[in-house]
Amino acid sequence: MSETITKKKNARIASVEFWRFLFTVLVMLYHLEIYYTSGKLFPSGTSAVEFFFVLSGFLIALSAGHWFEKHPEPLSAKEAGIKATQFVWKKVKVILPVIIITLILHYAMNGGGFSRKSTLEAILNSEWDLLFMVGTPFGYANGGCPIVPLWFLTALFIAGYVYTYMLYRNFHFTLFLAPLIGVMLYSFFTLNSSLVLDFYAKMGFMTAGTVKAFAEVALGMAMYHLYDHLSHKKIGPVWEVVLTILMLFAIYRYFALTIKANSSLDNFRRIVYIMIIILLSFLNKDLITSVLNHGWARFLGSISMTMYVCHYTLCNYFFAVVRALWKINPLSTFLKELNGSAGAFGGFGGGTINWKIRVCYVLFVFVIAIIIHLLVKLITKALTPKPKADPPSPQIVPAANAAG
Repeated sequence: MSETITKKKNARIASVEFWRFLFTVLVMLYHLEIYYTSGKLFPSGTSAVEFFFVLSGFLIALSAGHWFEKHPEPLSAKEAGIKATQFVWKKVKVILPVIIITLILHYAMNGGGFSRKSTLEAILNSEWDLLFMVGTPFGYANGGCPIVPLWFLTALFIAGYVYTYMLYRNFHFTLFLAPLIGVMLYSFFTLNSSLVLDFYAKMGFMTAGTVKAFAEVALGMAMYHLYDHLSHKKIGPVWEVVLTILMLFAIYRYFALTIKANSSLDNFRRIVYIMIIILLSFLNKDLITSVLNHGWARFLGSISMTMYVCHYTLCNYFFAVVRALWKINPLSTFLKELNGSAGAFGGFGGGTINWKIRVCYVLFVFVIAIIIHLLVKLITKALTPKPKADPPSPQIVPAANAAG
């Protein structure tokens, strides 16, 4: 019975891992476009981080829900604080090695960085990346932090720490507050942020990115409340068809509001369809989710965070590789097309990008991310002390045998 439950749980996670990978790709393509073109296909693609915030809130509540199934009593303030710290540390120890490798790659290629600062000043700004302070008033550094997308993790750690503490202190009351907090903060964010991507703007004592995190993580927790109710319901074939249609509609509406859509308040309507995609993926009762529930989807999700952290730095590396290959084979029409797309190397908005360049860039980051992923595993394994073997217990010889 336990084996069946484990397989079912893993199957549910697999489909979500596919969406984690896909939304990472959207952010990657957005950054590729703004760095080398005017961003015609995904001009607001970086706001796909909405998916990661909502998913994180759902998983935080799911983890707490599993805990309270076996431990019905709420934790003390000290114990809840330990749980919140564990939430942050568990992610930091996985992501920090990737950040270090990405920073090395960044300075190897870019020297002083994208913002034309001196090399020393840019390196000093790396402390904000290492401390996960990008996107806060402390770690703004005039936009000089090398790993700009790291603002998402900074905001997630702040919101995740607070909500994890609240859930373990009073699980049901926190879930009761979640939709209220989410709607109020999301309304505050949309009405006071001039741009969807305006995550550095100050909103009271927090930045817009942090407010966004608190709002969307809370909405994810609210989605868990609905999932917990619906997951116990049995549905027939008719409802499977209905949920499949709903999933298809949510996917269509999300991309209809994303492709060639400039940043505006209309973009915030996507949050509803993101919530539907996450909810139905975990319910695992529609045909789309069934198709995605395979090991390959889980593999894609396992490297998505590495891709997210390193992709911005790899923009320059990608076109450097293209130009090197083109010099080796200048007769290649394909390489010539890729080379010509970059425009002014190291500048913003210098060229045009077609689907071939997008696909090649995604594959390039995908391969490099796998290499980084494996490298981190090897280094971690090498640095992990091996457990000492217990000394062999002395054999006791019976007295009769000892006497001969």
